[in-house]
Amino acid sequence: MKPGMHRKKLNRISIAALVILAAALCFAGCGAGRGSTAAPSAGQSTNGARTAPSRLKPEEMAMLCYYRDVRDENFDADMEIVEGRIDALTDGKYLKEETALETPEGIRDAVSFYVPKEVYGKYSLRDISRMLISRPMNLWLCNDTSSGTWNNFTDQIALPRNAIESVEVLYGCPEHFNPMDYGIKLAEFNYLKITLTEEFCRKNPQIWEWKQPNILQDIEGFEGYAHIRVYPDAESRCMIFTESENRTGFSKTLYYSFTHEPLSDAFNLISYPVVEWESGETMKGAGQIENTGFNTVTMVNEYVPNEAYVSDKNWEQTLQAIRERLDASGIPYALGQRPGIDRSIVIRMEKGTFTDNFLDYATGNTTIELSSCGDSLTESSSGIRASVADRSGKKALALDMSALRKETFNKLSMNCVKKGGSRIVLSVNSNAVAYGYCDSMINDGKFVMDYNAITGENGFTGDSEWMPGFWAALVSGTQIPMLYSTTPAVTLENTEQIFLTEDGDPCVLEQYRIPRDKLYAVIESELGDLEYARIGILTTGKPCLQFSLPEGETRNEQIAAVMSRVFRQLEDEIFTYWMRFDFIDSSGMTQLMFLTHAPASGSKMKIGYSMYYDSGFTEEDEAEIRKLLTEDESLADLITAEQ
Repeated sequence: MKPGMHRKKLNRISIAALVILAAALCFAGCGAGRGSTAAPSAGQSTNGARTAPSRLKPEEMAMLCYYRDVRDENFDADMEIVEGRIDALTDGKYLKEETALETPEGIRDAVSFYVPKEVYGKYSLRDISRMLISRPMNLWLCNDTSSGTWNNFTDQIALPRNAIESVEVLYGCPEHFNPMDYGIKLAEFNYLKITLTEEFCRKNPQIWEWKQPNILQDIEGFEGYAHIRVYPDAESRCMIFTESENRTGFSKTLYYSFTHEPLSDAFNLISYPVVEWESGETMKGAGQIENTGFNTVTMVNEYVPNEAYVSDKNWEQTLQAIRERLDASGIPYALGQRPGIDRSIVIRMEKGTFTDNFLDYATGNTTIELSSCGDSLTESSSGIRASVADRSGKKALALDMSALRKETFNKLSMNCVKKGGSRIVLSVNSNAVAYGYCDSMINDGKFVMDYNAITGENGFTGDSEWMPGFWAALVSGTQIPMLYSTTPAVTLENTEQIFLTEDGDPCVLEQYRIPRDKLYAVIESELGDLEYARIGILTTGKPCLQFSLPEGETRNEQIAAVMSRVFRQLEDEIFTYWMRFDFIDSSGMTQLMFLTHAPASGSKMKIGYSMYYDSGFTEEDEAEIRKLLTEDESLADLITAEQ
């Protein structure tokens, strides 16, 4: 599989779960008890543990763990701010524990906070932390001038803490505020009132004319930023934020953050939610084990149904299908459900190739296609019986077409033979997974695929030996009902082995063969005198390198020249890690992104890349940059051509 070049619009908020959370924070008002809320105070700790009601138990609570890293000198001061934010979020209902943690940088001091599950509800606790707790929370005011689905934030104005005169958490309806103008159906609701100083308003009078003012957090971050829509009240010099759902935790946390200094930097973070794991007689899978039975690093993935209602019959069939598929992998797993999330599925498996790349196959509906020489045959589970075969000591995938489908399959093979013989390929969800060569006419509808389409190897051996059984379970096993399609809600790793980057996003450590600081040194030595703005690690574990955006009529030529140099000089690093390259404007916001793709097989074939860009670039700019790179003779054997 050779990735081609694709163009997509650059969404400045790059984490989907964070967008959902931000939307919930920004656009919904709701009722609660009357009266103003006093300013929250930081939690008081005694011997490393907060005094809290006895009913709170760590094993029944979610955990957020922040650990000391390169910012040792700021850790204690930052932890006071973090604890103050958590105290405000939980209304004081949390537990605190000081501990030590093994990290990529060695053993580090850490502080764990246990919070009740009702604090985060249906949201990802990690995203709530990233929105409200673990970020520095440097602030900007801006105008959202977008007319479609893409945010187009303009006129960024720094909003320092000394420009905020006062902050109040209130209930009711602000003066000069018509809820119906903003789609709020309640007459009274919880809200945050942010009063700006006279001096700041005098210097920035345009903010009261903005169509959709927003408060942005940390716009210079690699992963995009959090944004909160606010409603202007020019007469009172106020910006209003409405609380979501029947609670005030988000408003109180923002209150604390807006009235205290920012963190020195974003924190490395561990997080995992409360999960009710299947145990004892409830475990029905052949490979299913107790959640406490793992002694290696694991991944925990959560999936939730897209449908608002899932029947008991469809739910049981879904669980049966998932168990069959996970059993076929031969890798031990545990199943659970997150309280309060209807029909959620939580899967824990040993960390490795399967859990990193194949869980989407295990938890979703599948489409099966057989193709050869331009002809294709789309199949359902009733059309094929699949099993594992042994070919000269190597595992293979054996297909046996049903009586109803033999004739159609025979025509596919006949056409293949007429064209001189070629491969018949099995694709699952449009991805080729196995193939076999068809050199003679097939009459009985039986066919053995002894090639691994993902690696191109003859036979499924070693780390791929489990694949034929897994594909067989997908092809002819129980299917997940069409009414139940799943999407990953959050991906977390197991307890003491969870590492997140400095921007608060998960990092898959096994992708790295050298430590992060040494990776930086390698990139610096390879690039030599080529200037870049900053380097860091992304959510996916990919390194990200940012360059200042060139200006003038030769902007596209300058960008192509930089990327040509990068592709040539960092060839080995791109194949090892995959990488992302950003061109950022003067405020640190990404305007153009190159995301590289190494071949799925891991072999050293050509590099593919995608281009994402914001409103400052057009399709014509993309075409020009792509043309310059395609015509660069020094890249002829290195990157893919346009497909």
